[in-house]
Amino acid sequence: MREERLTQMEAYIRTHRSVSLDTLCEVFGISKNTVRRDIGEIVARTDIRKIYGGVSTQYNGLIPPPFIERSGVNSEAKDEIARCAAGLVADGDIIYVDSGTTTCRIVDHLQGRSNVTILTHSLDVINRAAANPALTLISLSGTLNRKTQSFTGQSTIDVLRDCNIGKAFMAANGVTVQNGATQSTSIEFAIKKSVVERSSSVYLMVEHRKFGTVTLLTYCTLDRIDAIITEKLPPKAFQEAFLELGGRIVTPEGEL
Repeated sequence: MREERLTQMEAYIRTHRSVSLDTLCEVFGISKNTVRRDIGEIVARTDIRKIYGGVSTQYNGLIPPPFIERSGVNSEAKDEIARCAAGLVADGDIIYVDSGTTTCRIVDHLQGRSNVTILTHSLDVINRAAANPALTLISLSGTLNRKTQSFTGQSTIDVLRDCNIGKAFMAANGVTVQNGATQSTSIEFAIKKSVVERSSSVYLMVEHRKFGTVTLLTYCTLDRIDAIITEKLPPKAFQEAFLELGGRIVTPEGEL
């Protein structure tokens, strides 16, 4: 199916960072006209950009672009994911909301919840949660990293060691069967790893374009993730592997 090919093509581009149209024709066994149509759709909905003779990711796969640049990419999909994630939050929950352009939006969909406590190191989550007096907000200490709009450092990790988290809503730069949820930078990696260790349940909030992408550091293996929340189903092979591990996949259309 075309949608599955688009997902696989996007993952291939992200893995190789820069790819020629001729290579895509050869790898996917399609004509150049078909590749051009596929690339046009991928470029329209992601941060991948056309270059002379091919396509390339906007960054090198190790260091993401600044938060403000990423926040506007695929905004509708991010909001759908956040809405689904909010449906997993119950009254009285203690939740962790990770730093990310998708995860932060969950706060916007928690209207009507009572006695929910949010822990976070994300400045954007703090600002959004502060506007809802029904939420109890606990901000972790650290130094503000302006690229990620989050507070980071050893003090952040030290505080997390004493926390008991019910549900962690996590972001990732990529997710695969073999490597699990991966992160590009070491400073965010250490925080995410600590959160996972202190959480009863782990929910991964990712756009479908991140399936098949691997970045530098694995902070959480696939078997530790209770549910993946995304706007479109991942490729069949990933679905089968994750469901076999006992995980759930939640989309706006329903749950597997």
